Amino acid sequence: MTNIDYEYFDEQSIDENYKCSICTKPFQHPVTTPCDHTYCQECIQQWLSQSHPSCPTCRQALSSDDLTPITTRLVLNMLDKLLVKCSLCGTNRIERGNLNDHINKICPKRILSCAASDILCRWSGTRDEYDEHLSTCNYQQLRPVLGHLIITNNQWEQQIQTLTTHLQSLQTAVSNPTKRLITFDKLTDRENKTDFGVIPEFYENLLWKNVWYMDERWVKITHTLSGWKNAYTNDHTCVAFNEKGNAMKICSKQQFSLVAFEATAAWHDDLQINVVGRRMKQNLHSSTINLQFKYSQVFQFDWNNIDEVKFVPINGVKHPGMDYEEKYFALTWILLGK
Repeated sequence: MTNIDYEYFDEQSIDENYKCSICTKPFQHPVTTPCDHTYCQECIQQWLSQSHPSCPTCRQALSSDDLTPITTRLVLNMLDKLLVKCSLCGTNRIERGNLNDHINKICPKRILSCAASDILCRWSGTRDEYDEHLSTCNYQQLRPVLGHLIITNNQWEQQIQTLTTHLQSLQTAVSNPTKRLITFDKLTDRENKTDFGVIPEFYENLLWKNVWYMDERWVKITHTLSGWKNAYTNDHTCVAFNEKGNAMKICSKQQFSLVAFEATAAWHDDLQINVVGRRMKQNLHSSTINLQFKYSQVFQFDWNNIDEVKFVPINGVKHPGMDYEEKYFALTWILLGK
């Protein structure tokens, strides 16, 4: 029921059996007691909270736990069909159960905010003034421009956050000799390739399973409209990715810690990746992250004493204009600890 005031139409004719003896009004959310008395839920709760541990009618001991909501459809329908008058506009003979719809959809005196309130229009007024205001609202007329600026600003804020987190991870790696920042930039020179390939076994003394690398030059030629291009941040020129969009693993013969990594979705929005930390083939940690098409993100962890990190793509929503189903994602760098 709406919290807008209303009046009952011909209240005196309403059967007393449908009225609460505390507020003397027709029941709102009626509840019954073990002693078979009925009250509005709010009324009896307030009564009991005021150090009255008994039924107002018969004084039998009573607590909130003893109250049972009335769910009989016949009774609730009869209460909802009681006729009321809207105190805002004066419309009469509205069924009480329909008052919310009247207030929210019809009432001409309901106070509304401008549709452009999300872009800082401060106007508010009645529904019957709304259309006139909207036709002259400067904010609404500027919505296409302002909306684009807001989206762009949000993207810049996300990028700043990513860069800030990246910087913190780099500072951690530099200041702590036990941390190892692994990038993939030297792979294309080492392998003498400018496209893509399998990350060599024991690259950086790790075992890479189903992990490939891709050079930025190849992306600029073949995938200019993909999310791949957003993975080459901070002058990185090569990234790792999961071959065929399947799960990939990074393993080591020695235990290590997962500290952080930067990742981007290639074709999907909200691409869910289940990241699993394992030791001796036993799952020790698990976390699901969401990757984005439009920007890369840095994710921080504190997983110690593991010998394997597994990345398992789950699902995502294809970015508009993308036809690929495979759940590819890019790893720009990964920070590990000893």
